[in-house]
Parts: sequence; structure tokens; C-alpha cells
Amino acid sequence: MTGRPVLLFILSTLLLVLFFSPAEALSGSPTIDVVQGGFFLVSEPVNAKGRHILFLNRKIAFERLQKPGKGPFRGLKPGSRLLVVGVDLAQKPGVYSLKVMETGKTATVRIVSRKFMVSRLHVRSRFVSPPPSLLARILRERRIIHDALSRKSPLLVSGAFILPLKGRVTHDFGAIRILNGKPMSRHLGEDIDAPEGTPVLAANDGKVVLAGRFYYDGNMVIVDHGGGLFTEYLHLRDIRVHPGERVRCGDLVGHLGHTGRVTGPVFHYGAVLAGNHVNPMLLSDRSWISLPLSGR
Repeated sequence: MTGRPVLLFILSTLLLVLFFSPAEALSGSPTIDVVQGGFFLVSEPVNAKGRHILFLNRKIAFERLQKPGKGPFRGLKPGSRLLVVGVDLAQKPGVYSLKVMETGKTATVRIVSRKFMVSRLHVRSRFVSPPPSLLARILRERRIIHDALSRKSPLLVSGAFILPLKGRVTHDFGAIRILNGKPMSRHLGEDIDAPEGTPVLAANDGKVVLAGRFYYDGNMVIVDHGGGLFTEYLHLRDIRVHPGERVRCGDLVGHLGHTGRVTGPVFHYGAVLAGNHVNPMLLSDRSWISLPLSGR
């Protein structure tokens, strides 16, 4: 009988190792943790053979870094292959596999849950239940925005992002919005309070793909930074750029205003990465979550 407890202890230990060890211990592949609404940088050396990754059933192409990397890209040489992968705020937490399609290299990405605030606001009723006469306009504008965010272009940045303006965050990214007592869609950016007329700057180099006035978003600008990454600038008092214009990091985009569905002067800052809404405040972090893959 003395051997049975020992055997049970060994078996239970093995089960713990199998079911609760990190994915890296099981596969030997690199492992990173990314929060809902976060993103990460995947890189390979200049001579790597990878061209695409497969992640969350999406095929994503590598980009070539054109200049020596700075900011979150520091340490990467010109010609390095890289891509920035977004995790939508609605993505279910769990353990997911990432694979380089041409070489078979793998990595493990653990998506970690994030707590989102509940935001209760009162706005004019026409912004919660718009009159039928405006529905065609709203649908048309939705298509225009979708088309702008669906464009594909090579990576246009190689250095650090900046915050478009400094102020107090009042409406957190991913917040569950209740407007006039009615549950609405999630808040897909950060609302930043500052005095009306405060300059709003381009977060990084890019190309303006949309600039105009919209029903919900007011005066809005969208800048394409390449590689599927866009930043959004909403509720501006005025717009100082035009579609097709190239902007550099820190260029004036417009000024903080209170156009569209807002309760007062505010700047809404958004970021979209290959269709995934990610936390724009993370862009200006000195270091991004990085997943370097050795060449092969």
C-alpha cells in the first residue's frame, strides 16, 4: 500500500505539468502576453525567408523597414522584416498560436483580459436615435470610413509615435457606453480633455486618407501610417490637412473642438490596425511588446 500514494503523487504532478505549464514549456516556442486592445511587433532578420504569418485565422504580410529603426523599432536594421499585429478589444482571452507560413516557425500569444469601464453620458437625443431623414447620410459616412481604413500601403514609419496632445483622459478606450440610459457600441478610442483650440498633431509620419465632417465624429482626420496602421482624430474644431497629403510626426492636423456627438470640447484619439481597434495610447510607449524571430 505504501507504493500507491507515491504513484498517485507522481501522476498528479505530471498532470499539473501538462495542463498548467506555460505554452512555451510545452512547445519551446517564444511566448508573449498581450492585453485585449493591445498589439505587438514581430520582426525577423534581413535574410529571413518568412513573408507572412498566420494568426487568429488572419494572413498578415511582413513589411520591410526602410530606415534604421528608432523608438519602438530601435535595434532593427534597414531591410529587416517586421509587422505590427493588433488584438481587437473584443478578442476572447486565451492562448493562441502564431506561425510563419513559409518557414513553419511558431510562437505563442497569450491574450489577457482587461477590465473596461462603464461610461454613462447624456447627449442630444438626435445622436442616440437619429431621425429617419439622416439614416442614409449615416450609412454613407460609415462606408466612407470603412473604405479609408481598408486601404493597404507599405510601412511609412520607422520611429517613435507621439501623443497628438496632452490632457486628461476622460473616456477610456473600450468603455461600455450608456448614452441617455441606452446601451450603445463600445468606445473605440481615448477621449482627452484640453482647452478648446489646443493644437492636435500627427502622431507619426503618414498619409492623410480622410479629412471631412461626419455626423457622429464631427470634423475627423484619418492618417495612414502603412502596414495596416491608422490613427484617427475626431471632434476637431477645424481641419488643417487634406486627403492625399503627406504628414510628418508632429505636423498640425487641426485644433481641439466639440463637433459631432460630444458633450463639450474634447479630442477623440483612435487607432485601427488591420481592422482591429487597439488602444492608441500604447502607440507612444517607449517600448512595444516585441516578438523577435530568429532567421531561418
